[in-house]
Amino acid sequence: MPLLPSPAVVRAGDLLLVLAESPTVARSASELARRTGVPRATCTSLLLGLMATGLVVRDEDLCFRLGPAAITIGDAARVANPAFRAAARHGDLLARARSAVAAVSIRDEGTTRVAEVFDHGPPFGLRPRAGDTIALVPPFGAAFVAWDDDAGVEAWLDRAQPPLDDDERERYRAALAAVRARGFSVSVTSDRQAELATALERLTREPGVADAVSARDIAMREIAHGDYLATELGPDSSERLLHVSAPVFLPNGHVGAAIMLLGPSHEISASETMAMGREVVGAAAAATDDIGGVRAMRR
Repeated sequence: MPLLPSPAVVRAGDLLLVLAESPTVARSASELARRTGVPRATCTSLLLGLMATGLVVRDEDLCFRLGPAAITIGDAARVANPAFRAAARHGDLLARARSAVAAVSIRDEGTTRVAEVFDHGPPFGLRPRAGDTIALVPPFGAAFVAWDDDAGVEAWLDRAQPPLDDDERERYRAALAAVRARGFSVSVTSDRQAELATALERLTREPGVADAVSARDIAMREIAHGDYLATELGPDSSERLLHVSAPVFLPNGHVGAAIMLLGPSHEISASETMAMGREVVGAAAAATDDIGGVRAMRR
């Protein structure tokens, strides 16, 4: 008979992931049981086991948070991920050179996750935070999805809610083709971007709160059906950028990480956007070379 994953290990992993969503917030056993769908008694038993290993600690209010052993595992996971290490090194250099904010994101199943932020920019403006996640649905994650095969691209398009119509799907395919041709994605600011950032920030503090979930979903739907992901950059056009992102490739040609450079707080010309993009592509290419990666045309 085939071996199956241990249910207890899977549940313990789920508990750690919930605690990692907002690491500064302690959670009660009841809340963790509700979030993971695990019976309260089972949840408490798992938490006690994680406490015995130092992965979880319990405070005087009988609430739980990640423990010191989780730091060791997190640091080891960073060391074990060569794409992240290389992307972080070159992302930091890029942010310093431009006096800007850069970040490294990774693909985590159906989401993208900000793994590290390098803040050398001006004091104002939106900033990603390490640990921020967003669902891998249109228009998010283009720097990862653009090099997927047809099945991967279609699966990404299918995840949009409400569903994209035929014209929108074709527009996104064209946008992904433009990303591949340029080597980087261009995301422009949206009227809904601040609302999305506010909802995501609240959900890190209060996971699952209904009005924040609703605000997040509405903002994501509006952005998905708008012009967040730029296709062509006309010579006379100007945009206020959210960020430009370029992929770091693994030796097997898959995208292992992405370097993201945040745009300035004012509109810039297409030529300035292209200049930003070339710098990000240069940083990502250097990270790719560091790990012996291979830039894939497309899988």
